[in-house]
Amino acid sequence: DNSDLSDGVKDRVNAIFTRLAEAEAKVHGIDVEQVHFHEVGAMDAIIDVAGACIGFEMLGIERFGCSKIHTGSGFVQMEHGKFPVPPPAVSELLKGIPMYSTEIEGELITPTGAAIISTVCDSYGALPELKVEHTGYGAGTRTYDGFPNVLRLFMGTTAAADKRSANGNITEELLVLEAN
Repeated sequence: DNSDLSDGVKDRVNAIFTRLAEAEAKVHGIDVEQVHFHEVGAMDAIIDVAGACIGFEMLGIERFGCSKIHTGSGFVQMEHGKFPVPPPAVSELLKGIPMYSTEIEGELITPTGAAIISTVCDSYGALPELKVEHTGYGAGTRTYDGFPNVLRLFMGTTAAADKRSANGNITEELLVLEAN
């Protein structure tokens, strides 16, 4: 494409949307070339993915870790009908990734979020030993009783990277994603 985005950003955006298309194709039993993004084809999803990838590059993130994924509970209305949370594409994208559900009703992870996380993250679970250099928060627009709709990011150096840097090797940056 002719955009001013770097090749690294373009590659990551393509990887995320490819993963999303593969999940949709599997759920619908069709070829990837036949996938038409209903819920995630909107401009906001494209901006979310491209914006995240640009931010990752600008921050120089080398590795990603993520907490367990809180999927929410209940049902979500989609173009093809009413589905339990997590809906089929999200379930496909989160295969092999630790997730959990509580009494919080609603979809707490979207197909776009699941595609980003499952494409970029190397590890999932508890916060690793980390020398935190920056913390960031982002709040969603949905509100839940007694439950914050917040994404928290930690950026820092892992303890293992600190030990390696003492030996003269390159340190690594790690971004940890946690959502409530």
